[in-house]
Amino acid sequence: MTTIHAIVFEQENTVGFGTFTLPAMKPDQMLVKTRYTFVSSGTETRVLGGHYGAAGKFPLIPGYAAVGEVVEMGEDVKGYRVGDYLSYNSQNGPAGIHSQWGGQASFHLVGMGDKAIVLPKGADPLDYVASPVAAISLRGVMAAQPQPHECAVVIGQGAIGAFSAGFLASKGCRVIAVDLSESRLQRSYSYGVHACVQAADPDVAERILAYCDGGANIVVEASGSKQGAALAHKLIRRTPNTYRDPNTYYVNPMSGLVNHWPRIVYQANYLDRLSLDPRLDLNSEGVLLLMPGDRGLEDRLNAVEAIRSRLIDPRHYIDRVVSYREAPLSYEQLRLQPDQVFSVVFDWSESGEGLSMNR
Repeated sequence: MTTIHAIVFEQENTVGFGTFTLPAMKPDQMLVKTRYTFVSSGTETRVLGGHYGAAGKFPLIPGYAAVGEVVEMGEDVKGYRVGDYLSYNSQNGPAGIHSQWGGQASFHLVGMGDKAIVLPKGADPLDYVASPVAAISLRGVMAAQPQPHECAVVIGQGAIGAFSAGFLASKGCRVIAVDLSESRLQRSYSYGVHACVQAADPDVAERILAYCDGGANIVVEASGSKQGAALAHKLIRRTPNTYRDPNTYYVNPMSGLVNHWPRIVYQANYLDRLSLDPRLDLNSEGVLLLMPGDRGLEDRLNAVEAIRSRLIDPRHYIDRVVSYREAPLSYEQLRLQPDQVFSVVFDWSESGEGLSMNR
């Protein structure tokens, strides 16, 4: 049995710690010592607030983005090695406490069905700790099939929006970033965005459209707010019905439009119900609405490769690396001071002290 430390959401907006015991390792499982965990700040702070099914489940262990080292393997494990560094999300938490999703802990049991990814040889695990979050953004960007020189607007510059902006810029798009936080907007320039627009501007839509030719080809809505969604609907490129001369109305042939629709990618979850009147809100003959629900193994592998090949620089997305013991303060800052704290990585290198592993 393995005794572990874990960050615990004790009750709504209250963060503490707990010591737990993992069940005995099964033949098809690996024991992984956590090195770093990345806080998915939007998702985890909403869980901390009792959303996403967390109400009634406190206390619970949060988190789903972890990297760690394999320290022991069951006899039926194939393809992995002791000493491998993995990106993983274990589904095998300790008994006696809810997990949502249990990643913020010092050790994990990772099964063959958990689809852990072996990090590239010689990799610094810190570079890859955010890859599960980056994979969510990458899936949405790939769904939109961005083309070089297209105009893309990303509303919201939290982690999901920031990675979306970086991936779109790497595809050759002209990217406009939108957010309420000036610090997040300034950070987005490091991802290669073309321009930044303050979401609080009274003419925010007109300001964004000043950077576009008739609207955006792609709008990524990553703010998770009704205001962000409403803004996204105003920004997409309109179908150009034109007058060839003052007296002749002309409608473009549909055959020339169907493969060139503007795209809206909803990359956030919403606490409030959204409403959309296509005729009034979109004002276009065709718009692709894309709603990637999660990320799969291929998306995670692609995110790891994007980091390995430096398609994106992972350090641009890591704001603070602190001991996991600073979790209460870190979550409070992420929840109450999002304009000052962009992202947090917990370092678990000291978490093995005083632990007994008796199997």
